[in-house]
Amino acid sequence: MLVQRIANLTCEGGNCPNTYATDRGTVVVQGDLVKDNSHAVVVPSELLRRHAAAIGRESWSGPTEQLPGDRVLVRGRQVTDSDVLRAIGAPAHENLIEIGEVVAA
Repeated sequence: MLVQRIANLTCEGGNCPNTYATDRGTVVVQGDLVKDNSHAVVVPSELLRRHAAAIGRESWSGPTEQLPGDRVLVRGRQVTDSDVLRAIGAPAHENLIEIGEVVAA
């Protein structure tokens, strides 16, 4: 699977939450690990707004759950492709999930 970064946030000290388009027509979301749930990540709502805008859409409509503090839980399939994991190089406190549905409306 090949990935191309679509949206990111500026942060200090390295890798930050990002979204990526894949060559399979899916989206990979990089965000904070969720304890005991390898099929979800937590990201700032702004990341999903930036993703939607970057692909010319008004809003993100993928699988999310609103959390306190303008953060959202995004659900998908955990990315296990070693080439993708190596290419993105997410730090240990982050996870990558892949979403197969349309994620912007």
